[in-house]
Amino acid sequence: MDQKKGNRPPDPQSLRDALRHSPLGRWLDERETGLVLGTGRLAEMRAGDVLFREGDEIRHVPFVLSGEVKLVKMGPQGREYVLHLTRGGAFPDPGALFYEAPLPATAVALGPGRLLWLERATMDRLLDGNPRLARWLLQVLAARQRLFVNKVAGSQGMISVSRRVAGWLLHRSRMEEGRRQLELPGTRELMARLLGLSRESLSRELNELAREGAIRLERRRVELLDMAVLERRAQD
Repeated sequence: MDQKKGNRPPDPQSLRDALRHSPLGRWLDERETGLVLGTGRLAEMRAGDVLFREGDEIRHVPFVLSGEVKLVKMGPQGREYVLHLTRGGAFPDPGALFYEAPLPATAVALGPGRLLWLERATMDRLLDGNPRLARWLLQVLAARQRLFVNKVAGSQGMISVSRRVAGWLLHRSRMEEGRRQLELPGTRELMARLLGLSRESLSRELNELAREGAIRLERRRVELLDMAVLERRAQD
């Protein structure tokens, strides 16, 4: 995505409001917020917009304020492997703040939303002087690494379908501050690819969880009803 395309002229109050209502903004004081206001840019995104591509080297890192973004890697014959789905309040790839090599994956918008482009140099300065911000980003990176480890283990047949689905639902709830009503990402097919499953296997497992009373399924939502059942399945 061309960072200039669709960008509005910097509006300090809009940027300040966007930061204040995001997880990132919780760790910034007024001086630090001012640094971001001076270098950050708001942008709109539409379905299909490419925020960055595998192999890019970028000086500004996107932070999703609203909407949903998929992080993908392309395989042979153009097959798309979904690595992660990001909703508002997160980085599509937090590692982009630190990579000293070209980006390892591509980020694509799944629908309309808003982005805050953060200058890497500014974030470097903030991290040098703000240990709470640095710790939060380490926690974000650790959670992402855990997901990737489980995804690789699942692809090798080391983690059951039941464990993968329950673990993902619990992770999504934690990332959304303990919410029990979750928006399902995109389509069932997209969610299945994210978990390394067939669509049929995913549907069977979700229906089984619903029959057990652990979740309630709606068209694009799932409500977590029995956390104990989900925790048990995630650890089996």
